[in-house]
Amino acid sequence: MFRPQAAFAAARSPSLLSLTLLACWALAPATAQAIEIVAIEEFWELNVGEPDAQRSAPQVTMVTSPVGSLDGVYFLFALNHRSHPEWAPGGMQVQLWNGGELVASHASHEEDALQQTNELVRWVQRTELKNGQLTFKIHSGESDSWGSFGGDGLKFSFASDLHNLNGYLPAVAIEESGVNFAGNRVRSLTLTKLRWTDSAGQVYELNAPIDVDADLDP
Repeated sequence: MFRPQAAFAAARSPSLLSLTLLACWALAPATAQAIEIVAIEEFWELNVGEPDAQRSAPQVTMVTSPVGSLDGVYFLFALNHRSHPEWAPGGMQVQLWNGGELVASHASHEEDALQQTNELVRWVQRTELKNGQLTFKIHSGESDSWGSFGGDGLKFSFASDLHNLNGYLPAVAIEESGVNFAGNRVRSLTLTKLRWTDSAGQVYELNAPIDVDADLDP
């Protein structure tokens, strides 16, 4: 059974920026215990050097958990490959997991592989809790190979017993996401910004670019 920990077993040393980000995230809820986080957005950039379309290289898998661990519900976003119900090259796929069990998956309409040299792929991963519904979706995606992407085709929405998203930890995304094939063809994979919203509608942002994989080529 696929587990993100196995796919990205290489050790990563947290940068000073990543440590600052984690400290700020931990401190913010502590300063106001009444705050309930109801939406979180992760802004990502993938800077590709020289992709190999014939081998569907590179391949990237992103991980997001609303509860701060991979023991319960979490989401995967696969770029430039699809792994369920069987592996296929190119395109994108979102997957819903519960611990070690795959619950559901949705593939994008785009099936082409990344093919543009020096291509910059941008997207946002949004997790939201509203009226007892937990939603995860990819939105605001853009790249030369795929054009604009995201929306309902890369989305899950289902009933949840969570009361808020206060258990979310950016460390899960930083430590578990990465390039799982042909990392030498990637210049950087970067979490550029975090944005979170509380139940009163107050929006907070943290800008501190973090390259999540120190093994990538410069």
